[in-house]
Amino acid sequence: MTKTAHPAVDDETALEEVMTFLDAPPETGSHDDARFGARLRQVIAASIPADDGDAAEDAPKLDLNEDLRRRLEAVAKRRSEGHYFGDHPDGIGPTLGMDLSRS
Repeated sequence: MTKTAHPAVDDETALEEVMTFLDAPPETGSHDDARFGARLRQVIAASIPADDGDAAEDAPKLDLNEDLRRRLEAVAKRRSEGHYFGDHPDGIGPTLGMDLSRS
């Protein structure tokens, strides 16, 4: 399947689409399935809790309750099963010594 770009939407709209797809999952491999994956990643990224020392602009844009966040992360994990590196099936290579953790 060829990847197609999905029009950008705000985080609230992405959350609404994700909730609709959770209630009626799209057919695997369909255009809607690809859109569901893109919106799911957007929602999860927009709801990552900030660390205590983070600046105000780093605060999450979506405030999800813990149960919903866990549910969405579980769905994302199931969807990516076997594709641990996302769009990089052969891995992502060395990180050039950068520490990307939020320690």
